[in-house]
Amino acid sequence: MTISHAVYIVITLPQHIGFPEGVIKENKQGLQGVMCRTFSGVLLWIVMGACAPGVEAITERKVNSPTQHWVWRTLDPLWSETQRNSGEGSVMLVLFPGYSVKREWAEQWASELLRQPVASAVDLAWIFAGPRSVFYQQRELPIVASIDRLRKDQSIRRVVLVAHSSGSFPAHQWLNLVADDKRLRARLSNAVTYINLDGGSGEGLEGDDLALGQSALELIARGRAVAAHDRVTGSRSSNHADMLATEARYPERIQYVALDVDSGCAEGAGWCLHDALIIQRPYNTHTFDLRRDYTDFTRDRPVNTGWWPAATDGR
Repeated sequence: MTISHAVYIVITLPQHIGFPEGVIKENKQGLQGVMCRTFSGVLLWIVMGACAPGVEAITERKVNSPTQHWVWRTLDPLWSETQRNSGEGSVMLVLFPGYSVKREWAEQWASELLRQPVASAVDLAWIFAGPRSVFYQQRELPIVASIDRLRKDQSIRRVVLVAHSSGSFPAHQWLNLVADDKRLRARLSNAVTYINLDGGSGEGLEGDDLALGQSALELIARGRAVAAHDRVTGSRSSNHADMLATEARYPERIQYVALDVDSGCAEGAGWCLHDALIIQRPYNTHTFDLRRDYTDFTRDRPVNTGWWPAATDGR
């Protein structure tokens, strides 16, 4: 089976880089330090061909929507894909949700994104689970297997990579490995749209593979470092300073975007605004509620697509 699709990669930064008091308290200060002294660069969607060796048996689940049944195929306990019924699209989306987000939750986010007109060109999508630790120390996601799968499909020419919060770390690892492959690097040079949703840069973390390398940067045709700004309270999402620093570090590749939202978050509730990039009105007005913010979309709490590339093909 072959895939004639481009790729959208959405990266989700560690779902809460610098959590509120009482949440991963031991990591809070260190994470914020990493974020502040570095610059930041969720649902991975990728067009896929035949199953790569070593990939587990595929299971399927349907997510209902008014216009489409999204059938999610489990490629690994931490990785799944879906494809439009038509199979005629040309864009691939890759999504990395934040810290501790379950793959099944992220699938709901991805399905809601795919229902929106802005994502109409996306045909194939990959989604990963969120990192098990804030700084992604375990490197547990099947990144290498996904690169092998991508390598086998010669038709993929454009990718949209989206990461939210701590999902930015595995997203950077993913893009670095794509760039390390000579053939993939040639095929996807200037062909990746990268969107960092209030995440981190990975600079200073152990291993040197969780920050964007120079070769990875050369794959990025356009990048956005997105923070949320509440138009009512004037408050900003928790990692907005890191998003500003990212633009300052990579001005030729990445643009800072302060996305105006009417979130309903309390004044100064940066972690509530952190999730306003996923759902327009988060459920907890003072902090994040990962399960509901990634899964429980309603008419009054719609998915946020304000950060999506202007062109429907992700360019």
